[in-house]
Amino acid sequence: MKRIIALAVVVVLVVAAWSGAWFWGAGFITSQAKSLETADGTSTPKVSCGSFSVGGYPFGFDVTCSNATIVYGDTTVTASGLKASAEVYNPTHVLVFAQSPIGITDAFTGSQSRVDFASLEGSARLTGWRIGRVSLIVDKPVWNDTVLDDRLIAKADHAEAHLIDLPELHDAKAGLAGLGQYVEIDNLNAPGVQVNAAKVTFEGDIDKLPDDIRTYGEADLVKRWQAAGGTFTLKGFKGTDGDSHFEATGALSLDAQGRVNGQVKLNSKGVVERLGTAIPEQYKGLIVGSPAADGSYSQTVNIAAGLMFVGLVPAGMLPPVF
Repeated sequence: MKRIIALAVVVVLVVAAWSGAWFWGAGFITSQAKSLETADGTSTPKVSCGSFSVGGYPFGFDVTCSNATIVYGDTTVTASGLKASAEVYNPTHVLVFAQSPIGITDAFTGSQSRVDFASLEGSARLTGWRIGRVSLIVDKPVWNDTVLDDRLIAKADHAEAHLIDLPELHDAKAGLAGLGQYVEIDNLNAPGVQVNAAKVTFEGDIDKLPDDIRTYGEADLVKRWQAAGGTFTLKGFKGTDGDSHFEATGALSLDAQGRVNGQVKLNSKGVVERLGTAIPEQYKGLIVGSPAADGSYSQTVNIAAGLMFVGLVPAGMLPPVF
């Protein structure tokens, strides 16, 4: 009998300790959310909710924000509902869900648009304080300009984007890591630029990033990346639309003054013709190159200290990043 009583006491104590830890965590999450409501919206995004709650007891945290408003600079984003979920025993893996629609306004330009979708979900996983994987997946996105009336900007069947840790680029001693980027958009339609049923993919790598995400908000992040010798490699930015296609590859870095150095190779077919008068005839050869026998165009753009060259001819200037 005494053993049963002792076991019951232990169970009660464990449940009480677990419950206390959960409620402490819920209170901490709530206080952090409240701090976002008082942010200035300039240096730090200001986030407010029509209603806010934390559930999921006892094995997880489900954070729900309905009628969310996010203000950052001149941009305001509204969402019908946001939800984030994490398990108590695995708090570094977070799932995020959003309800359609999402509204976007820019006070500076006066632009207004709305994104509708069938589903939107994201996830973030850390390895220690290093990004393990961040993903965003959207089904049936439709983007409309809403300044006067709904005007279709773009729609697709499916879109997804991923940031993926590259373990082979991790240098624990130097505190540096690498991230791969991958984006895919299926059946993209954008009437304004005559894109119909296109498939777009983007793949790139970036090395020499800090391996602690807690430093990502610091003002000198880009300078530290440059000082470490960081390089962004564009492995492939591709688009196909019927008989038309484009592709860009290259590598870019920054010098000590924040100026871009690198090279980008461009190849396309059927795209130049769609641009019409958007590019003056006398500049087309300079920008996209001369047509080959099959109707494709190829060009290599070299960039030195922010100055872009096509061959030996200066073609433009990129402003310093910092």
